Amino acid sequence: MYYSKKRLKVAFLTTMSLVIFCVAFNQPVTYSCASTMDVKGINTIYPRLFVTKVADKSEVVIGDTIVITVLIENFGNQTAYNVTFIDQPNNPWIFEVSGLTQLSYGQIAPNETRQFNYLVTTKSLGTHYLHAARIDYYNSEVNPTKFVTVSNEVEITVIEPPEDFSLANFNAAITLLIILIILDVLLFLRLLAPKINQRPKED
Repeated sequence: MYYSKKRLKVAFLTTMSLVIFCVAFNQPVTYSCASTMDVKGINTIYPRLFVTKVADKSEVVIGDTIVITVLIENFGNQTAYNVTFIDQPNNPWIFEVSGLTQLSYGQIAPNETRQFNYLVTTKSLGTHYLHAARIDYYNSEVNPTKFVTVSNEVEITVIEPPEDFSLANFNAAITLLIILIILDVLLFLRLLAPKINQRPKED
């Protein structure tokens, strides 16, 4: 009977130890979007496309034009086939887009890149985000598997044009000059009026 209790105690302690081990070493993992360095460090047998969008300016005056550069890189060990880039433009009253925002490539080999630009003209004040672009691609042309990659968003702050102080000073100077001229004319008329109204003396 004593031996059975001892075995039960050992079994209980062993079970508790396993539970503690599982709790300590099997925490849930939270996944996030990989950075460029993370993607480069992944050793995968599949094509692995990474797409980034970069603006040449992050703060602009309304009406200015921004150059958006798109870079597509294959960090995988296989060629990506039938690559389709789709960039969803913002509403036309926020940005006006000039250039291609949808492109297709037959293939992008490992360690190969594709780069292109398009223009965005700002039309609305405030802080706006250029939507993330999307890339669809396949690992083969025979029995292919589809992959999808999403780019980053780009933050753009649109401000009002600064006041032209030189023009304001010029306008103020013109206004002051006009006032001075009017005052001079009034003063001249006031001095001239008595002489005009003065009658000549009779002999």
